Amino acid sequence: LLFASVNAQQWEDVSLKDIEPQGWIMEYLQTQKTGLTGHPEALSYPYTTNLWDGEIPRMGTHGRDWWRYEQTAYYTDGLIRLGYLIDDKAMIDKAMAGIRYTLNNPLPDGTLGSPKVDISWPTAVFFRAMQAAYNASPSKEMLQALERNYEAYTIEHLAYRRNIISIEGLLWTAARTGNQKLVEKADYVFRNRKNYVGGDQKHRDSRVTIEFLTAEKPYEMHGVTMCEILKLPIMLYEATGNPYYKHLGVSSLERLFSENELPDGLFTSSEWTRGRGIMHSHETCDAVDMSWTLGYYLEILKEAKYADRLEKIVFNAGMGAVANDFKSLQYYSSVNQFICTGTSNHNKDNYCSTWMAYRPTHQTECCAGQIHRLMPNYVARMWLRSRDGVVAALYGPSKFKYDDGITLVQETSYPYSERITIRVEAEKAKKFALHLRIPGWCEGATLSVNGKSVQEELESGTFFTLNRKFANGDCIVLELPMKVVRKTAHGSGVWFERGPLVYTYAIPEKWEKDTFRYANMNGKYPADDNEFPCWSITPAGDWNYAVAADEEAKAVSTSKGPRLKLKVYPIDWELAKGPKGELLTPDLPVAPAATGKGKYIELTPYGQTQLRLTVFPVLYKK
Repeated sequence: LLFASVNAQQWEDVSLKDIEPQGWIMEYLQTQKTGLTGHPEALSYPYTTNLWDGEIPRMGTHGRDWWRYEQTAYYTDGLIRLGYLIDDKAMIDKAMAGIRYTLNNPLPDGTLGSPKVDISWPTAVFFRAMQAAYNASPSKEMLQALERNYEAYTIEHLAYRRNIISIEGLLWTAARTGNQKLVEKADYVFRNRKNYVGGDQKHRDSRVTIEFLTAEKPYEMHGVTMCEILKLPIMLYEATGNPYYKHLGVSSLERLFSENELPDGLFTSSEWTRGRGIMHSHETCDAVDMSWTLGYYLEILKEAKYADRLEKIVFNAGMGAVANDFKSLQYYSSVNQFICTGTSNHNKDNYCSTWMAYRPTHQTECCAGQIHRLMPNYVARMWLRSRDGVVAALYGPSKFKYDDGITLVQETSYPYSERITIRVEAEKAKKFALHLRIPGWCEGATLSVNGKSVQEELESGTFFTLNRKFANGDCIVLELPMKVVRKTAHGSGVWFERGPLVYTYAIPEKWEKDTFRYANMNGKYPADDNEFPCWSITPAGDWNYAVAADEEAKAVSTSKGPRLKLKVYPIDWELAKGPKGELLTPDLPVAPAATGKGKYIELTPYGQTQLRLTVFPVLYKK
């Protein structure tokens, strides 16, 4: 088999040292630091341990041995990326201590990780922290250690359950060492995996094969496993040049969303995919993992639609799962959630439990580790390097050091504004290409350079290229008109979007500290529950509203930023109840009747809300 890598064509990650977040993104990252990321004691075990800097001790009997390594690997990745972005040496040093220990203490066969863990899934996660470290400070020793690690993996080992995700790091390493035997190994394992799982095929992670991805039966799979596995075909396409892998990756990704997408951009995944019903939730892990996977699609296929989907997930599903002060988060979150308490989980999995409450600690710790990666991963893909220049792939206030003589400054409050201004700071003029994303949702985009309009058409859903000699003081202004769009939900109901943002009614809230010690928490609780409480959030005002069949929302400017104005009508609609009287978010009523006069309410960006009504019932039309 001849391999024809397309690596020279793909867009590349940049060093996080070369990106300087500014504006609202920097404020968000600083809030993340003063919140959970900077306070692992609030997250409780295992985040209070040594983070791979030695053997991670077990606490009690809860969880499998690999859990504490997987969960702290997520956190380490978020920690080091945040450290680079906000220039926090303590965070970088803390993450690097675990990376150095892991690299300096391989097992006798050359593999990396703990001798107490017999699968390589946690190391596949930890690789991403090493990748961030390498991009910031390339290290020959790190590449050699990773190469020995992947060379030691047998075919049988790689094919076993979620070990298959190690192909991500394997191919990344092969691209930098030129080791084609690693590419051949990855290609062979992925194509022939079904032959190696044998009697283990019923296990959820082993079932994900080419045959599973191409079968006619709708996908029924663990959400994180789907996020992780779907990056592999597109990476194999990049490494081998085999167009079948491109087809498999693109078609499988599109199918996952066509069968399971929710209005906030993510697919249903209350552990397992559940279809498109708006009552279903998604796991916070999947907002992070899917946005990471989409970054590979963006870099390798260079299509704007993957950036569009990535930003929608981050700004809505991802940000909406964590409190505005970054001091608590949900494990499951929903587009409609009218109550968030220790017993309000309305999903089939862990029904009537803590999994939808905003808490620093959760029964299973993965989401509490993943959330630290969300915004740093977004920032990491904002600016990419192309063979001929720079790609402005994801927008937001920032600076990017293109080289020692050129810095690009992006001035904007996007996605809360339509205008993006890029200013050039240059020691001397230099010719290069600047690729600008024109989102698929945008119609009528305009571009000017130094006040002069660019006459070429800016086609929606593409990248527009400015190929010119850029000089100090050059000013590029991109206008992306954001139209309010009404959309119909699966089954019934409507919601409203403007640009990349979903808008929702922020239900008035009553926040009360929840000090109850739930049995499912296995003794975990934040060390300081005054600064980092577990919350019981209940509605403190009406939420039972519907809209007329032809009602449209209108954009308005407020002191808090852009909002939507919507006329709604009260209806009979009450909280649902669980088997022991637990209060739960109810399903959407179909064609209800108004019980009073209409009034106008204000819709808020989804990512800024906790209790929310996103999908509105539609009134019965006589």
